[in-house]
Amino acid sequence: MKVYKGVSASPGLVLGQVSRLEHHVETFSHGPFNPERELRLLANAVHTAQNELDSMAERAAPTEQAIFLFQSMIATGIIILLSSICTWFVTRRALTPLRRFSDRIRQVQAQNLSEPLEVPLSEDEISRLTRSFNDMLARLDNAFSAQKQFVASAAHELRTPLAVMQTNLEVFYKKPEHTPQEYDRLFTMLQEQTGRLSHLAEILLDMTGLQTVERSDTISLAALTEEVFCDLDPVADKHQIRLIQTEGDCTVTGSYILLYRAVYNLVENAIKYNRPSGSVTVNIHSAESAVLEVTDTGIGISPENQEKIFDPFYRVDKSRSRAMGGAGLGLALVSEIARQHNGQVKVTQSSEKGSTIALILPKSTDY
Repeated sequence: MKVYKGVSASPGLVLGQVSRLEHHVETFSHGPFNPERELRLLANAVHTAQNELDSMAERAAPTEQAIFLFQSMIATGIIILLSSICTWFVTRRALTPLRRFSDRIRQVQAQNLSEPLEVPLSEDEISRLTRSFNDMLARLDNAFSAQKQFVASAAHELRTPLAVMQTNLEVFYKKPEHTPQEYDRLFTMLQEQTGRLSHLAEILLDMTGLQTVERSDTISLAALTEEVFCDLDPVADKHQIRLIQTEGDCTVTGSYILLYRAVYNLVENAIKYNRPSGSVTVNIHSAESAVLEVTDTGIGISPENQEKIFDPFYRVDKSRSRAMGGAGLGLALVSEIARQHNGQVKVTQSSEKGSTIALILPKSTDY
C-alpha cells in the first residue's frame, strides 16, 4: 500500500472497505450462494475502496506538491543568494585593476604627459589598454611640444621686427638733427619691418584656417602653375631667374586657393634661393598619384636638412633667410596643405647643381 505523507484523512476507511471485502469473500465461501447479489456487493466494496484511495491521493498530491514547491523556492533563493555573492566578489576582483587604471588616468595632466602609466605584468585587457593609453599620451606629448615650439617660434619671429623698429627709432630719436637721407632710411626700415610683420601674420592665419577651407574644386595643375608663373614673373625678373613649365598636366580635387598657395610658395622659394641667372622648372606628371616637381639650379639641400626644411620656422641659412624676408614658414605651410589633401611634399633630388621638391597629391579619381 502506497503511503502519502501529509494526508489528514485516516486510512481506517480503506481498512473498513478491505474488511467488507473479506466479509463478502467469507460469505461467498460459506453462506448461501447468490451470484448476482454477491458480485454486486463485491463490486460495490471494490469501487468504494478505490474511491477512498483516489480521494486520499487527490488530497495528498496537493499537499506534497506544496511542500515540494516550498522547498524548491527555498533552494532557489539560496542559489540566487550564493550566486549574487559570488558574482559580487568576482566582479569586484575583476574591476579592481580597472578602478586603479581610472584613478591613474585622473592624475594625468598636461604637465606630466611624458610620464607613462605603469603597465601591469599580467597579459590581459588591462595591460593592453594601458599600453594603448601610453601610446596616446606619447602622441599628445609630442603634439603639445610641437605646439609650444610653434608658439615660441612665432612669438620670436613677431618680436624680431618689433625690436628692430624700436632700436632704430630710439637711435633716431637721440640724434639732435637728421638729414633727409636718415629720414629715408628710417621710413624704408619701417616699411620693410611692417611688411615682414604683415607677411608673417598672413601666413600664421593661413596655417590656422586650413581645416575650415572647402576642398571640392577640380583643379588643373598646369593651369594653376601658369597662374603662379604669371604672378611671380616680376620676382623672377628681379632675381634674373627663368621660369620654365614643361608639357604635362594632371587633374586633382581640392581647394584651389590652398593648392595655389602651395605651388606659389614652392616656386617663390626656388626663385629666392637660386643662383643668379638660374632657372626654375615645373614638371607635372602622373602615375599612381599626381606629381608636381619644382626644380631649381641653386646650391642644393644637405641630406640632414631635407626633412627639417618642412618644419615650422626652420631655416637652413638664417642670415640669408632674414635678408630674403623669410620666416621659415613657407615650406611648412606647403607641407600642411599637402597633408590636408591626403598628399605629401618631399625633396626627391638634391646636389650642388640644384634641388627638386615634389608635391604629391591623389588624382581626382582617387581623392
